[in-house]
Formats: sequence, structure tokens, C-alpha cells
Amino acid sequence: MTTQTAIGASMKRREDPRLITGRGTYVDDIKLVGMLHMALVRSPFAHANIKNVDTSAAQDAPGVVATFTGAQLHEELGSLICGWVVPDTKEVPHPPLAVDKVRYTGDAVAAVIADSPAAAADAALLVEVDYEELDAVVDMEKAIQDGQPQLHDDAPNNIAFEWEVGGGDFAAAASSAQVKVTERIVNQRLIPNSMEGRAVIADFNPGTNQLTMWTSSQIPHLVRLLLALVTGHPEHQ
Repeated sequence: MTTQTAIGASMKRREDPRLITGRGTYVDDIKLVGMLHMALVRSPFAHANIKNVDTSAAQDAPGVVATFTGAQLHEELGSLICGWVVPDTKEVPHPPLAVDKVRYTGDAVAAVIADSPAAAADAALLVEVDYEELDAVVDMEKAIQDGQPQLHDDAPNNIAFEWEVGGGDFAAAASSAQVKVTERIVNQRLIPNSMEGRAVIADFNPGTNQLTMWTSSQIPHLVRLLLALVTGHPEHQ
């Protein structure tokens, strides 16, 4: 009797035909009745105080249903949750929209909700933000030195955590080694990016209290858990 195994075997992909023939379903393909669209207003500065956010012109723009600032959402939603925490991590506030300060270029400061993507994007251009630009540091090694611009008061020297991984007696092994090699290795910064852009659609049914969300993610169960923790909506719904 021959036992088949997938290890080392050439496996025929089953999902390719629908994807390469245009029959795949992406978040952008989903159209719901009465669906609204969101555009974010993002900071052009890497580090700045937010002195004022004026959304009045955007609120009056054609097709706009609502506008939100960080101050409006902060009281209700608080801070987003870090999905992966190592021991002794200094967890700093991370509001959905920046409240008093932006800490990286592209930090979102306001949201515009409209009846079409174009209307939301056009109205977002009407939001006026008064910034007080602060010094920034873009070199990670410089950022952890004394006297550099500080992003969070609760994370001195811009250090989120220090984590050592190892085992055995390194000092003893190093002292008895016949050959010692010293090497500096710099690893590039990584962020997974799928061909489908980051997107999300949420549909809330007030009759059943059911929230359905479509998102371009490979961790749907973790997304559901974190969404429940942040919003207070029951995870099973």
C-alpha cells in the first residue's frame, strides 16, 4: 500500500483559475446597499503637535455624511490594542486618529465619510489642520540615544522593549572557542504587503446586533478578537 504525502511533492494550486480569470473576490469587489466610503487625512510631518483640526468645510461638501477627528473618537474608543506583546513592552497610547500629536509621516488625523470614494477623497482635501512641527529623527540607532526627539513619554529613548534570545553558557563557549568571528548584521525593515491593498468593509445589522467585516488579512480570528476588545462589541456577533 502506497501512502501519499504532500512533503516534497509538487502540489497543484486549486485557487489559481478563478484568480487569473478575473473571478476572484476582493474587498473592492464587494458592493453593499447604502455603502459609505472613508478617506483619511494624514500628516505630512514625521513629528508635530496638532494645534487644531477644522473639518467644517469638509462636513458641508457634497456627498459627505460625517467627519471625525481624533479628539471625537478618543473618548469613545480609547487606544488601539497591540496585537503582539513581548515581555516588558512599554505599551503606549495608540488612538485610531491622532489626538494631540502626530508621530510619523502619514499618521491619520481625521476621517471623512461620504457616499462615494471620490466625494470622500475630495472632501478630505478641505480639512484644515494646524500643525506645530517638531524635530524628528529617522535613524533608528540615533533615535535610542540620549537627547533625541522623544515620541512617547512612557518609552524613554524611544525604546519599546529589549528582548534577548539565547541559551546555554555563551561566555564559557566564547572563551573556549578556537575561532571567534565578529560581524555586524543589519536587517531590512519588513512589512507584509499582499497584491490586494489593505481594505475593510463593515456591515452592521441593528436588528440582530451582528457585525460582518470583510478585510484583506491572513489573521481573521485575531482581527475579530481585537475588534471586539477595542469596540466592546461581543466577539461572537
